[in-house]
Amino acid sequence: MGVNSALPSAMWLPFGARILRARSDRGLSRAELAATVGVTDDKLREVEDAHCRPARSLVERVDNVLGTDHQLVEAWAITLQAEAFPNEFGDERELAVHATDLWEHQPMAVPVFLRTREYSRAVLGPGHPALSPDEVELMVEEEMANRAAMTGPDGPVLRVVLNESVLQRPQGGAEVLNAQRDFLADLIEAGIVTVGVIPEQTAHHPGLGGAFRMMEFADRPTMVYAFAAEGGDLTAESEQVGRCAMVREAIEEATVELTPRSELLTARWPAG
Repeated sequence: MGVNSALPSAMWLPFGARILRARSDRGLSRAELAATVGVTDDKLREVEDAHCRPARSLVERVDNVLGTDHQLVEAWAITLQAEAFPNEFGDERELAVHATDLWEHQPMAVPVFLRTREYSRAVLGPGHPALSPDEVELMVEEEMANRAAMTGPDGPVLRVVLNESVLQRPQGGAEVLNAQRDFLADLIEAGIVTVGVIPEQTAHHPGLGGAFRMMEFADRPTMVYAFAAEGGDLTAESEQVGRCAMVREAIEEATVELTPRSELLTARWPAG
C-alpha cells in the first residue's frame, strides 16, 4: 500500500490504540462511546485508526467518559507537539509495534525485543548503576512486554543486523549468553525474525555510525530512530530517511545470514 499524504504521521497510531484500549477496558463498543461523546461511529473509527487528528474538545469528552484522568488529553498534547518536534515523542517502543516492517542495526547488544529476561537484566543492571534491583526489574518487565508485542502475531516483520561481537560477548556470563543464543535460534526457526551479522574481520564496516532502526508503515512515511546513550532521535524527514536507507543497504551487503544451526548460535561459550 502506498503512502497517503493526507493522513497524520505514524506518531498518532499509539494514541489511537490507547483510546481503543481504554474503551475496551470500560466494556464499551465504538458505537456506544461515539454516541456518548456526540460524534458518529465513523468519526471515532477515524480517531482510533489514526486517520485524523482529533480536536482537543473531543479528546476531553472521551477522557471524561472513559475516566482516564486526563491521560488521553496529555497523550494528545504530546503527540501533537511531537509532530513538530519528533525528538519529544516518548512512545518510540509502542510506535514500533504499529510498523508493518522494522529493520534494526545493533552493534553493541541484542535488541530489546529479542532479549531473554536474564540477558535483559544483565544489560540493564550495569547500565543503570544508580537504580535499585527492584527498579531494574521494572525495566526488565517493560522490555518483556515490548518483546511480547513485537514478536507476537500482530507485530511487525522483523529484520535485525548485529555485529558479530554481540553474540560473542558474555554479557551476564556464559549461561546467560548461551541461553540468549538459543533463544535467537528458536525465533529464527519459528520465522519470527531474520538475523544477520557483520563479521569482526570486515575491513570496511559500514555500520560504525551507531545503532538505528527503520520503521515502515502501511500507508505513512518511513520513520528512523537513531539510538543514543539516553533516548534517541526520531525523524520522518525524507532526506535523513534516504541517507539511512543507503547505510542500511551497505550494512546488508556486508552481512552474513544466521540460521538456527549457525555456529555462532549453537557454539557454547567460552569454548565458542
